[in-house]
Amino acid sequence: MSASTSSLLELRQVTKQFGETTVLHPTDLQVERGEVVCVIGPSGSGKSTLLRCVNFIAPPTTGTIVFDGEEYRPPKDHRWIPALGIPEEQRLTRLRTQVGMVFQQFNVFPHLTVRENVALGLRKTCGLGKKAADARAVEELGKVGMAEKAAAYPEQLSGGQKQRVAIARALALEPKLMLFDEATSALDPELVGGVLQIMRDLAAGGMTMMVVTHEMRFAMDVADRVIFMDRGGIVEQGTPEQFKSPQHERTRAFLKSINHG
Repeated sequence: MSASTSSLLELRQVTKQFGETTVLHPTDLQVERGEVVCVIGPSGSGKSTLLRCVNFIAPPTTGTIVFDGEEYRPPKDHRWIPALGIPEEQRLTRLRTQVGMVFQQFNVFPHLTVRENVALGLRKTCGLGKKAADARAVEELGKVGMAEKAAAYPEQLSGGQKQRVAIARALALEPKLMLFDEATSALDPELVGGVLQIMRDLAAGGMTMMVVTHEMRFAMDVADRVIFMDRGGIVEQGTPEQFKSPQHERTRAFLKSINHG
């Protein structure tokens, strides 16, 4: 059984445990093609874990991920389940290529130039030659306003510039889905706006996105759907308009604390 034609991503009863601790309780979720989903909630509510399960950076403990019609399941007895005659690690590499992720802490390589950071994935994953990968990297850097810094090293960049490089690196692989895990929370306040604008532009261009964020104004302006999580589960979800009058008391308490913080 595959996802519907409009759904790019589906989570079916996905859980995640670390040792004896359950950090994500059975979760069902669908994300439509072109949809922007913002995930909000207190620290420790399972938001980042949810994102990391999607591309198997943190493989789910149980459940099924359906991405673009193809099913992915967690390993049993530490052995991946073969599917479609393709080795599972190869399938996961393909999944991660199609699902770009931008982390809170940039994760750029300090010993590589900005251009080399973006070109690396194009060479290793897409098999492009150095010349073609470098040209493509500069093109992607131009889209995030960083082309003039192509020869610079990360230590010469601000936090906001590093995050732009991380976004360019993810976009260079032409993903079908972008995951943003608190992409602005490590930035100085004056640098947040520039990164959020890039994310707004991506949303306006039709990119399917899941965004874990504390930037409530961004969430309410850009999201097609907002999801509130607490204690490892989805408590409430709806349009930004619906979140003006949330139904669940826990959601109301969280939004009140944010608005008065």
